[in-house]
Amino acid sequence: MDKCQKVQCSVGSCMFNEFSENLCNLDCIQVSASAKSDSGAPYDETLCSSYKPHEQKK
Repeated sequence: MDKCQKVQCSVGSCMFNEFSENLCNLDCIQVSASAKSDSGAPYDETLCSSYKPHEQKK
């Protein structure tokens, strides 16, 4: 896939969030399921595994 896509992000506690633009500043993100991955609910099956809290920023 050679498209230039953007991932919108409103999770202000993540170090990759560009708050002023509502974007994730990573080139790619990892999406993973939670422990309830067979629930069929989007909030259980589409978690961002690339999340890092601001405290871990170096």
